Amino acid sequence: MDLVYNNKILKEDLFANKDGIFPVSLQIEKTFNNDSDVSWEDILVFGDNLQFLKTIYENKDFLIKDKIKDKVKLIYIDPPFGTKNNFKGSDGQKAYIDKLQGAEFIEFLRRRLILAKEILSDDGSIFVHLDYRKGHYIKVLMDEIFGEKNFRNEIVWCYTGPGKVMKYFPRKHDYILFYTKTKNNLFNLQYISYKHGLSNTGIMFKNKERKNKELLKELENKGKKVEDWWIDIWATEKYRSELIGYPTQKPEKLLERIIKVSTNKGDLVMDFFCGSGTTLTVAEKLGRCWVGCDNGELAINITQKRLQEIDKSKDLENPKKKYNKQAKNFIIMKYLNDKNNV
Repeated sequence: MDLVYNNKILKEDLFANKDGIFPVSLQIEKTFNNDSDVSWEDILVFGDNLQFLKTIYENKDFLIKDKIKDKVKLIYIDPPFGTKNNFKGSDGQKAYIDKLQGAEFIEFLRRRLILAKEILSDDGSIFVHLDYRKGHYIKVLMDEIFGEKNFRNEIVWCYTGPGKVMKYFPRKHDYILFYTKTKNNLFNLQYISYKHGLSNTGIMFKNKERKNKELLKELENKGKKVEDWWIDIWATEKYRSELIGYPTQKPEKLLERIIKVSTNKGDLVMDFFCGSGTTLTVAEKLGRCWVGCDNGELAINITQKRLQEIDKSKDLENPKKKYNKQAKNFIIMKYLNDKNNV
């Protein structure tokens, strides 16, 4: 089943740039070197992500040729949700505009997802973070692009917090749609301790196996398999030390789980709505390579600062300690003499 709406471009026309958006020439704006002996430099791009995705797909620009296309093991994006809002930083700076609605919103995301699929490695995965406003439409869209057979999960991330008294239940969860490029996706099963996220099913299972002490001990040591509903990760406001003044920031624990489940050390992670830079920061801490893109100046500045000061941030394994490592080499790129650049 396909979504039908006005101004839906053919995939072939998108690849042929008949939408009027073209690949761009890249230039290095800044370089941050902490290690002289590296074969890869992480990349942060300031510009429209559709242009950057087309540049990767074309695979001709000498700065990225054969470095990204078909090599990305994980794409995570937290795009606009269709809220009709203008988002600002903690000091009132413009962060991003979220005004697209209806078919315009769907087509905006569709074109980027079509190119994202082409960039993924054959064993790669994509996680798209949404909420109740557009999640159901994008599920149909991703079935169309990636194929229903490559749908893996609709993850429900549950959180809690204050809310207005309304004539409906408080809306306290997001959707994260998990698809793969092929059936041969990488998947590292994750576990959680029984004291977090323990369902009634888990308790029943535990009681049922109580007679088998060896199995019970193994289960308790290993923990409970992470399922497709996540209640053990709080909203970012609960992780006060992470807050960096960017709206809609997501917690590092959320990205830690997604990155660990779908990549190994040294793999390439991409986020082309990188915003506050959480994906890139967590990828860095977990020993993954990364590529990020955003067209917001606030996003680029905050992400740059966050990476430069990553040694002062908390360690993922032991949040009571500092990470105490500098970021590996990374570069900030812009588009060279391009009229479409934002």
